[in-house]
Amino acid sequence: MLFFVFFSAFTKQVFAEEMQSNSYKIQFGNFNMASGRRTGDTYTLSDTMGGLAVGPYGQYGSTSYFIGSGFQYVYQIDYFFFSVSKLNIDFGELFANSFQTDSHNINITTNGASGYNVYVFENYPLRSTADTATVINDTTCDLDNCDESVAGLWTDASKAGFGFNISGDDVASDFINSNYFRQFANNETGESMQSIMGSNNVALDRTATVNYKVSMPGNQAAGNYQTSIVFVAVPGY
Repeated sequence: MLFFVFFSAFTKQVFAEEMQSNSYKIQFGNFNMASGRRTGDTYTLSDTMGGLAVGPYGQYGSTSYFIGSGFQYVYQIDYFFFSVSKLNIDFGELFANSFQTDSHNINITTNGASGYNVYVFENYPLRSTADTATVINDTTCDLDNCDESVAGLWTDASKAGFGFNISGDDVASDFINSNYFRQFANNETGESMQSIMGSNNVALDRTATVNYKVSMPGNQAAGNYQTSIVFVAVPGY
């Protein structure tokens, strides 16, 4: 399976004292009572006074807009880093009533003031490369009680399907232990990507392990199956 990673990062720093582009340049670009950056041997301090209507308006991901207003609130993001340890997941030969597994790590570092979130979805279920109508359905777990947003216990290999578990830093709380799995949100049917890892705090070298698991139905055709999994890492600001 191939994995594609999308992420956003801010790399250009803009200070209150000067703002510019190809068409303009503003010096002392703050319209409050006072603002600036002060440094000493052991500190760096930036401040602003008298700001009007500062703060967050709306909420990223759940409303149609988001505005972070105010120089101190929307502070520059100095760095953003997201990585996947390997891009190919290989289950090898599949057998009926038997689990096959593989895993990789994801890692994130960002000093965004509001932390981060990592979302994931599949482009489509595991599909035969020879016949696109033949698929291994996403797991519904042992008791048909898991989906793309809620994990469930999955230890019965006779309950065929494809799913994932995640463990490590800042992972979603429904992954109670290594036996709890979710489906991937299916982009082909319009399901929304789901958050699997996130925090409201600055993130420094936060790592989680994504564990993939598949069980072959007894009447399934032999052959090669594949899909693509997409991770979306979003810094908070």
